[in-house]
Amino acid sequence: PVPLMDEAHVADAINVAPGSLIVIDNVQALSPGAQIALFRIFNSARLVGLSLLLCGREPPLRLDLREDLRTRIGQTLIYEVKALSDDEKSAALRRHALMRGMTMDDGLVTYLLRHGRRDLPSLMGVLDALDRATLEQKRPATLPLLREVLQLPLE
Repeated sequence: PVPLMDEAHVADAINVAPGSLIVIDNVQALSPGAQIALFRIFNSARLVGLSLLLCGREPPLRLDLREDLRTRIGQTLIYEVKALSDDEKSAALRRHALMRGMTMDDGLVTYLLRHGRRDLPSLMGVLDALDRATLEQKRPATLPLLREVLQLPLE
């Protein structure tokens, strides 16, 4: 991935192979020149077979962008991505454990949600490390083992 915060990087994005996906995060942080380049990419994306995925902190119409770019983005499909609730994280952890053949009791999941990092990739990483530890040490997934795993650096 290449940071696309300036005009030259955004302008170069049009030179990617047809069928490519261009992803720009923090679209609200694009420089004025990069916004012009992105508008041009929007105009030619269909012609050259490019797909765009843009991410921003607000819905497009509330972003501080050039008016033409803001309205162009506003005409596309827009999805709001919300953080998972603790119940949803718990369900995701249980599904992940089940797919790995692990059984996780409520106490382990609750402890992990209270004492682990809050983002789902980190929680899944701890779960994977716990699974490896149970296999390596031939021990069941227990609270003491989870505490040990939480002390290890994540891979």
